[in-house]
Amino acid sequence: MSFRFTKLGFTNALWSLIPIFPAWTLFPGVLVAEFLTGKVFNCETSYRLILSISVALILLSTLYYFGRLEQKLAKGKNVVKDSFRVFNLAIYTLVNTAALILIIGTDLACNGDGQTLLACLYSGPLASLSLILIGFLADLKISTTTHNNT
Repeated sequence: MSFRFTKLGFTNALWSLIPIFPAWTLFPGVLVAEFLTGKVFNCETSYRLILSISVALILLSTLYYFGRLEQKLAKGKNVVKDSFRVFNLAIYTLVNTAALILIIGTDLACNGDGQTLLACLYSGPLASLSLILIGFLADLKISTTTHNNT
C-alpha cells in the first residue's frame, strides 16, 4: 500500500490546524441554521436539522467519492490531488459543523455563552483527524481493489 491518500489527508489536516480554518468552516452551517431559525423552525430544531444534514452529507459524499475513486485515478496525479483536496475541504466543513453541534449541544448553540467559541478548539482538530482517516480509507479501498483485480 502506497499511503498516497493518507499522506495527502495528513498534509490537509496540518493545513486545517491553522486557527482560521476551524472558524471559517463553521460559518456555512451556522448561517443556514440561523436562516432556518428565523424562517421555519425554532433554534434547537434548526441546529438538529443541520446536524442531521451534515452527517447525511458526510456519508453520502464519502460513498460517492469512493465509488468514483478508480475513475479519478485514471485522470492523472494532479487531478486526483486537486479533487481530493476539494473533497477534504467539504468533509472538513461538514465534520467540523457536526462536531461543534455535538460538543456544545443545541441548547448552547442557540443560547451560547463565552465557552461556545472555545468549542472550536475541539471541533477543528477532530475534523482534521477525519481527513487522515478518509485518506487511509481511500488507500485501503485502492489496495483492496488492486488486490482483487490481480
